[in-house]
Amino acid sequence: MRWGVAGTLEASKAALAGKNCWNLAGGYRHASQRSAEGFCLYNDIGIAHQELLKTGLLKSDDNILIIDVDAHHGNGNALTFMENKHVTLLDVYNVDNYPSTSATRRRVDIPVPLRTGVGGSEYLSKYKDALNRLGRDYRIAYVVAGTDVLDSDPIGGMLLKPDDVVVREKLTFNKLKGMGVPTVFLGAGGYSKLSASTIAAAIKGMMG
Repeated sequence: MRWGVAGTLEASKAALAGKNCWNLAGGYRHASQRSAEGFCLYNDIGIAHQELLKTGLLKSDDNILIIDVDAHHGNGNALTFMENKHVTLLDVYNVDNYPSTSATRRRVDIPVPLRTGVGGSEYLSKYKDALNRLGRDYRIAYVVAGTDVLDSDPIGGMLLKPDDVVVREKLTFNKLKGMGVPTVFLGAGGYSKLSASTIAAAIKGMMG
């Protein structure tokens, strides 16, 4: 996971230099400065943000965007940036699933809570609406692109097909590209045998 954090930092530097990146690791959205949690030892976005501030690649008043489309609410990201109003959180998550902390859910600026069993059509429709609520002055965006939304995933509780995930990632990429926001995609959660092939298809779809 230290290598995963390093990957997020290097991807951030590359994105700020004009090259959007996908770190196949990273997206450790349940960890915070307080503790490790939910398979996450470190909060890679938080650490990368601190390092970018130290080196001057980011300023403290730069606006940062975190789009979390993993099936689980990103409570660690919410805790890490609880008091930082320059960080906008858009979070699409299964409201019936872990974690259920009300304080971190309230921190989310653009919440998209969905129920267990949600399919691709409803998910993508509500996600499009959420993307349309974004501002336009972000210095960098992080996309927590979990594949645990797949219907083959044992713990996500959502029913998306691989093609739905490909569409989701293209929607995200095209939106942020149109806004001119440097972007880092992160692997996040995914526990089915279709996870790797779905990520590969999504990357190819974004490049096509």
